[in-house]
Amino acid sequence: MNKQANLYSSDPLITIVTVNYNNAPALERTIQSVAGQDYTPLEYIVVDGASTDASVDVIRKYEPKIARWISEKDAGIYNAMNKGIVNATGEWICFLNCGDVFVDGTTLRRIVRNIQLSAPDIIYGNIMIERRDGVLVERIAKEPCNIHRMHFCHQSAFVKTALLRKYPFDESHEMSADLKFFKQCHYDKRAFVHAGFPVVIYDTSGVSNVQRRKGLYDNIAVIREMDKGVAKYLFILRLYFTIYWRTLTGKK
Repeated sequence: MNKQANLYSSDPLITIVTVNYNNAPALERTIQSVAGQDYTPLEYIVVDGASTDASVDVIRKYEPKIARWISEKDAGIYNAMNKGIVNATGEWICFLNCGDVFVDGTTLRRIVRNIQLSAPDIIYGNIMIERRDGVLVERIAKEPCNIHRMHFCHQSAFVKTALLRKYPFDESHEMSADLKFFKQCHYDKRAFVHAGFPVVIYDTSGVSNVQRRKGLYDNIAVIREMDKGVAKYLFILRLYFTIYWRTLTGKK
């Protein structure tokens, strides 16, 4: 076994970070999901943005399952996520959004098994989405690539903590700092691995889904910053507005 593979022969400490603001019922679902994992080298951090609902009561209810928690005003979701990075002591971090849940209690153990086999810098999986009729369908992530949008959901990704400390989320991007982070990792030739199985059941009521137009503009800002070349930028700009128009009109 080579030195790199041997680095992951033991079970690494995994940090899960959940960011919340005024969404106590969804927060409780997420906490229960993390608490139900059968993988024990686990650190759970909850970063609450000074919620005025019952969120803090929920956190206190499950305090024995939470390594650290914060409840204070923040400057947005990526500011809160950066607080999670600062407080993390695990080798790997996963940002499990409030309302998202792991597919089942074995998810972390399966992820760690893949880490041990492939020694990546970033490992990500697929997601499950609940249709209106209640049926769960799997959305397959793309293989590692650099395209005009995220090719996987960040909730399904596990990233080396050292990388997130080197490149904390750029808080000037309100919606797409995660896209910028993963593009930076791509240009640094970091090893991405697609685990190939569903990791989370994705909550489609999140900010990126209900503010799609704002998110598209921020994606374009990231692309313009990271992917040099005017022609490529203009092509993507046209593509994004085409997609957005079709979304509004229902046209395919």
